[in-house]
Amino acid sequence: MNDIVILAIALVLALVSGRLAAFFRIPRVTGYMLAGILMGPSVFEVLTRQHLAAFVIISELALGMIAFYIGCEFEASHFRRLKKTVSFFSIAEIVTTLVLVLLSLLIVYYRAPAMALLLAVLAVATAPAATLLVIREYDSEGPLTDHVLAMVGLNNLFCILAFVVTLGLVELTSGAPAGLSSAAIITEMARKLLIPPLLGLALALLLQFYLRRHPEQNELLIVSLAGVMLGVGLSYYLSVSPLLTNLVMGAVLINTCDRTQMVIDRLKQVDYPFYALFFVLAGASLHLEMLPQIGLAGGLYVAARIGGKILGTRVGKKWARAAEPDSLYLGMGLLSQAGLAIGLSSWAAKEMPALGEPLAAIILSTTAVFEVIGPVLTRVSLVRGGEVRIVKLLSSVTVGGFAAEMHLFADRIREALGMKRSYQQVDFTGPIQVRHLMRYHIDTIPPDAGLHKIVRIMEHSRYSMLPVVGKNEEWIGMIFLTAIRDLFYNKELGQLIIAQDIAHAMTALSPEDSLAHAMQVFESQSVPFLPVVEPKGQRRFLGVIHHRDIYLFQVDKEKGNS
Repeated sequence: MNDIVILAIALVLALVSGRLAAFFRIPRVTGYMLAGILMGPSVFEVLTRQHLAAFVIISELALGMIAFYIGCEFEASHFRRLKKTVSFFSIAEIVTTLVLVLLSLLIVYYRAPAMALLLAVLAVATAPAATLLVIREYDSEGPLTDHVLAMVGLNNLFCILAFVVTLGLVELTSGAPAGLSSAAIITEMARKLLIPPLLGLALALLLQFYLRRHPEQNELLIVSLAGVMLGVGLSYYLSVSPLLTNLVMGAVLINTCDRTQMVIDRLKQVDYPFYALFFVLAGASLHLEMLPQIGLAGGLYVAARIGGKILGTRVGKKWARAAEPDSLYLGMGLLSQAGLAIGLSSWAAKEMPALGEPLAAIILSTTAVFEVIGPVLTRVSLVRGGEVRIVKLLSSVTVGGFAAEMHLFADRIREALGMKRSYQQVDFTGPIQVRHLMRYHIDTIPPDAGLHKIVRIMEHSRYSMLPVVGKNEEWIGMIFLTAIRDLFYNKELGQLIIAQDIAHAMTALSPEDSLAHAMQVFESQSVPFLPVVEPKGQRRFLGVIHHRDIYLFQVDKEKGNS
């Protein structure tokens, strides 16, 4: 069977397993992984070790795209919005995970502390691919999602830098078993740390230069893919981390070029098949036969890493004195682990076989655990954290109804031949209400906030209008950025104004309102979103509903009925 047929089968199985996963309310990523496990050498061996070696370019390109996307999350305005919390969460989570895993593994590797230390560093890494794909699948939005994305990038950045330094120090203290001098090892460490940022910076400047020339859409896709592929290819040629290169490229580009979003949008139009294949291949690469052999060390690694992520975020929340996000859900959202940890452990196996090979064995076997449970727990954390719209959970994918689909197919052929239809498809008329599409997390302004505090809150928000919410979550009104702009020219008035004075009492919706009623209000208000409040009593603020979400839901519904 040739390679193209193998890839086609992998895509078809990914499609089927993704729909089955959606039907059983688990992330599609887990379905793709399970399809890969079934196709891989551990089960039916449709994908052999030779196939996995031949298809490695697909995984490398997918990881390059993901690293670029994660780098784009390092936008300065995004971190300014999270600056009061994300550093506390990140430092506490990294340190706690390091310490717990290190102390736990020293029970087994008390005579080989270097092994325990390297595994502790690798435990910090979080799989960006699985995490990003789950977030995209459920279209989650809110402080939990923002912190997960930021911390995935910070975790992987720390892991790459710390692993290079730690492995170099291990080589130095072990007498340079590869026959290298101390100076050569230090030089190699510096090279692996410095070249990826410089290469990422150079590629970002190259992309920026081209983007300023207003390329056509097809040209934009070509140059975007070329940038990602250059980052991966040149990194492997220079034997440095492609993840760090593309992460820096994305971070530099998003902060220096206002057309970066165009690159992201264009890449997203073609990236999903690569992701599906990436997870099928990742599933096939898992060494299930090694699970019974991981023993005490593997069990301690899994338990300590889970405990470190969850306990670390809890410590970070108390340290930051933050009201949100929930530390338990944040820790659960950081448990996926795959490509980066495997890549770094494989590199260690080449550099120091005596130490690196058992290290890679532990990582390969425990990855089978984290890549199966990680996406599921990420989904649970986003749903329980209230950052997934209810409609995303209601609209399960139908995997049955084969006879109905065949009838519909036959009717399409009849229509093409000018014949009458024999089967009428029933339109979906489910009672979708505002509560099914509303979003629960948005920045709010206290009623006694002065002008400078209002500006500071809105400056760090992604929205140009925000709700004013008083005691017991009582909704007072909305403040528009345009409404406060003119107050800067009247300093005396600006010092006297508080949020309650300029809050606009616009029409609010109830969770039980119909989408038709919501659209009527949108037409009369001409705003991007509307507040959703309790219809009776104190009118407690519940969240918002976006005009865009209603429009996209209606488009998806029309596609499903066509």
